Amino acid sequence: MITKPFDRNNSKAVWICKIFGRKYGHIMSKISTIIIVLFLSASIAAQSEALTNRMVIEMTAVGLSTEVIRAKILESEPRFDTSVAALIELKKAGVADEIITLIVERTQTVPPSVSDISQFSDSDTPASDQPSVERVPVSPQEAIRNARTIAFKKSSAQPSRQNLEKALLKNADFKRSGLTILRIKEEADLFVEIGFVSGSWLTHRYVYRIYDRRSGVVLAAGETTSWGSLAENLAKHISRSIKELSEN
Repeated sequence: MITKPFDRNNSKAVWICKIFGRKYGHIMSKISTIIIVLFLSASIAAQSEALTNRMVIEMTAVGLSTEVIRAKILESEPRFDTSVAALIELKKAGVADEIITLIVERTQTVPPSVSDISQFSDSDTPASDQPSVERVPVSPQEAIRNARTIAFKKSSAQPSRQNLEKALLKNADFKRSGLTILRIKEEADLFVEIGFVSGSWLTHRYVYRIYDRRSGVVLAAGETTSWGSLAENLAKHISRSIKELSEN
């Protein structure tokens, strides 16, 4: 009995695959690209999602755990009402005391996320940030030379404070600056505001602004993206801004 050579059948299969690839390959490639873009958009959208009291009440009502609600509050832009009446409503709705406390803390410590570097306030820092001593005008170069400590304030969930501090301590330019990182902004010579640019779901833009705390002078500003490592990108740009000011 004579059978057809295996190689011939194999060649036919290869020929069919080549025809299919030429005809539909570009379509499959476009579909894959669209799926990736949609996935990234959905994941980044959570960073700029605003969270309200009503949303917290609804999450509690459907039985979400305290851990899940807490994580959602920490990653979202706070738009909470912390008036006495609103807090009473949260308690009556069954929201845990731990969550109510977190809502109050987030409202006090996290400013609204910025939509662009130009939308940072052009006036002095908020009243809570202003020192009690009289402001003395200084040049950015003088402020950097006199600075010994630095602190950070974020209006976005990312990067975590721990990752940012770790990236800064590893950065060569930051090491040469001689600055010490403090947790309490009011005690630092410099402080840096970091925020996510709302709507930049695909570009993942983050902006920063470096202040001299005593004078309120804006020393430097810039932006980067979260592609790669957001903490390392911010550390690199912030350290570079400080280095450039110190060398001028």
